[in-house]
This record gives sequence, structure tokens and C-alpha cells, in this order.
Amino acid sequence: MKNSGICIATLLGGMLIGSALTMLLTPKSGPEMRKQIRDLLNDELARVKDKAGKLRAQVEEEMDAMRCPCDD
Repeated sequence: MKNSGICIATLLGGMLIGSALTMLLTPKSGPEMRKQIRDLLNDELARVKDKAGKLRAQVEEEMDAMRCPCDD
């Protein structure tokens, strides 16, 4: 299980580096390229925040389900 997590992280890292290099090597102006990179990063950050929020809600639901009724 630990190896699969490392593989996924490596794959995602490689994809991110490849995407960044591709964008940097395309013939676009500097401001246009910076805007494109900023937009990409903002989109990815929003996606990560959304997934983290969903995961947090799921964890809280599981913790509520596991609480002992005698704790009330």
C-alpha cells in the first residue's frame, strides 16, 4: 500500500513538471504565460481545497458515527 502511494505521488509530480515545462517552452509572451500558469495553479488549488473539504466532512461523519452514546 505504501508503494502505491509513492507511485501515485511520483506520477502526479511528473505530470506537473511535464505540464510546466510544456507551458514554459511554448511560444507565448511572458505576461500571457504567467497568467496561464497562475490560472492553472488557482484552478488546482481550488480543486484540492474542495477535495480536502469533502474529506474533512467524511472524516467528521465517521467520527460522529463512532462516538459512544454514553458520551452525551
